[in-house]
Amino acid sequence: MKKIIIRLGLSLLVVILASCTETQSEKVDKAADGVQDAKEDLNQAQKEYEEEVAEYRRSVQADIDNNKLEIERLRSERVNARADVIRERNERIDALKKRNDEMEARMKEMKNTTRENWQEFKREFNNDMDELGRAFKDLGKDNVK
Repeated sequence: MKKIIIRLGLSLLVVILASCTETQSEKVDKAADGVQDAKEDLNQAQKEYEEEVAEYRRSVQADIDNNKLEIERLRSERVNARADVIRERNERIDALKKRNDEMEARMKEMKNTTRENWQEFKREFNNDMDELGRAFKDLGKDNVK
């Protein structure tokens, strides 16, 4: 009787332990759910990245358009100065226009890229745009003198 109880207890223990483990199909289902979640996260991150790029492009284009307006304003502005000063001023305005056009072309040429490359491009582009903005301010200061 004692042996029967022990065998029955061990059999019951084996059945309980076997029923507690996940089946292969449950493991596959969990893995598939994990893959689906990862895909959704990746898609969401890609969407956010694309929105960030689009917003940055809109912002930069607005700055470039403002620069174009400022260039036109500077060109139409009458300056009472010597001919050589006016010529130098017009050359500086032409240089600003050229740099502004180059910045616009760089932004248009920037296509799909990795997030790391985008961040590097954006950092360099911001520095260049800041430099261009300072050049506009410097030209305005020279006009006051």
